[in-house]
Amino acid sequence: MSGRSVLAVDFGTTKTYFSKCPGDDPSPVSVDFGDGRDGIPSAVLYREGKDPLVGQTALDAYGEASPEERRTLRLRTNFKADLARSEAARTAAADFLAAVLAGARKQHLDLEPDRRQVLFGVPCEADGAFRATLRETARQGGFGLPDLVDEPKGALLYHLRQGDISAEQALEGVLIADFGGGTCDFAFLEGGKPIHSWGDMNLGGRLFDDLFYQWLLDRNPGLEETLEEQGSAYFVQSHLCREAKEFFSRSMARDRDETVSKILPGCGGIRNMTWAEFRRRGASWSPSAFLRREAQAEGGTRFLQEKVDLFGLFRECLLSGLREKGIDPLRISLVILAGGSSLWPFVSDILGEELGLASQSGHTAGGRVLLRSERPYAVISMGLALLPALTAKFASVRERLASELPGFLENGMGPVLARRCAAVKERILAETGNEFFRRKLRPLLEEFRNAGGSLASLRRRLDERLAAEAPQLRESLVKNFPTVLRGLEEETRELTARWFAAHGVRAPRRILRLEQESEKAGGAFSFQTPGMEGVVNVLAGVVGSLVTAGTALLCGGTGTALVAAGPVGLAVGGAAGLVLSALLVRCGRDRVKKMAEDIPLPPRVAALLVTEAGMEEAERNLEKAMEEWLDSRLAEAGIELEDHVRALVADEMKSLTEIGGLRPVS
Repeated sequence: MSGRSVLAVDFGTTKTYFSKCPGDDPSPVSVDFGDGRDGIPSAVLYREGKDPLVGQTALDAYGEASPEERRTLRLRTNFKADLARSEAARTAAADFLAAVLAGARKQHLDLEPDRRQVLFGVPCEADGAFRATLRETARQGGFGLPDLVDEPKGALLYHLRQGDISAEQALEGVLIADFGGGTCDFAFLEGGKPIHSWGDMNLGGRLFDDLFYQWLLDRNPGLEETLEEQGSAYFVQSHLCREAKEFFSRSMARDRDETVSKILPGCGGIRNMTWAEFRRRGASWSPSAFLRREAQAEGGTRFLQEKVDLFGLFRECLLSGLREKGIDPLRISLVILAGGSSLWPFVSDILGEELGLASQSGHTAGGRVLLRSERPYAVISMGLALLPALTAKFASVRERLASELPGFLENGMGPVLARRCAAVKERILAETGNEFFRRKLRPLLEEFRNAGGSLASLRRRLDERLAAEAPQLRESLVKNFPTVLRGLEEETRELTARWFAAHGVRAPRRILRLEQESEKAGGAFSFQTPGMEGVVNVLAGVVGSLVTAGTALLCGGTGTALVAAGPVGLAVGGAAGLVLSALLVRCGRDRVKKMAEDIPLPPRVAALLVTEAGMEEAERNLEKAMEEWLDSRLAEAGIELEDHVRALVADEMKSLTEIGGLRPVS
């Protein structure tokens, strides 16, 4: 892709938008021709002996001309739809483009196509003949032979650049709803490429202009005749009533329970407008005599005489296309609104109802969402202008993500993982480790030292205590371990999002959820699950080692003790040592071990077997064993996190590569 700056043109049925963008910096601007609005109406007015007028100037001049003056005028609009079929439409379109370019030069607007890469948007359903005709029309209009880009891609690229969606989302099922001033068009994209498209060539904002025009006439009896006499009906319908419509739409977007009024200079106004009244009028609208007359004069489609439901038309346009194209609504994960008429609240209402989509501020359970920019009428031209710079940028982002990944895992995620792990270890060791040992197990050992008894009874009582206290162990783990995992998930998500955002891309919205093995099995925390059973095993192992060491001491002196503890025959009585030694020879180690644990021991002997030092060592061993167990479990979480981030980066690089393939065609 060259480094030349870009001029993009969204050549619309009722309005055309121009945008510019540097070739190496994805920062487009929409061209303002001096009226403070984006775009220019697609209209050309031919006048005898004078240069043609274009845009709003042409519409104003024709609309305010007297019937006698109109005989010398010829207004052409809606020529885009007839480009491939009508020589007159092609001539009007070329004259329109040439006049726009000439007007820009007179205003000293930098719109020169010679030193820019020129891109024209094209309906994605357009055939080869239309595309060839559009390029030739642009050439005749002074823009050279432009490269063509499917219009819906412009809306997609705009939101991608804004960071509203990730590259991964952009390649999923995306529905573009382009509801403009003259037409309503839908396009379904997958992999960033248009798959299906459909629409209504008559359903657009001008119908709602007419609704408010009739609303004005109803509230001001006699006004229609006055406007006809003054020749100002066009100005009132196309200007003042459009302003009233936009004011009402903005008001209802804030609060549909509000009652609003709009004063129209010289025409009275429309007082006490409500959403309910607007819905009633829109549900049974028929074109005014003025609109039918103007449409026929412009060579446009003749409107039906009978009443229609404008909201129903939009809903049916959406649903009929989905049915006819065989598009399952569940394939649609994202809807992008374009065109000025998409600002109407009912548009998002209907789409949300029929497709089950969330608004831009929230996501549904499946992550499906509805997006609209603050300037939906300009998103297509601005998105088209972005294409060369954005694809070049994404190529650079791919390389940087790959090279920075090891450092991000080590220096970005590493400290977070270490901090979170240290915190959870401290909590679990305090509640489940040492504190548990001191409060629940040590009292039994102290009682054994003071009262005596058999080692078997001590082991049994310790086992019973562990079993009785198992719910507390589970509660501590349920409370602490998921806490650290949730914290890790959230911090990893935020770190990854900031890392991606630093490169001007949005991190994929894929859900990150670390799970315990018991959760993966589909149940609650269970001690039959290896991951959670490990804690009980640690405690039981340490306590069992203490009792086993006591048994070994009791059986010492023969060199065949269960645990090498040295001869202790003198400590517990030489005779007992000799007897046990003889039994080891005759009965074997396991039987002697059981016999020794069943011997009732006096307190003096019990205190020698379970010493203070031994209990302190057991506590230290418990802490060490618990730390090792926690380290192993948290290490698994760390590996899972790193694998997740690696997968995100790999998928993002793949998605960016596919986005880079959305190139214009000649």
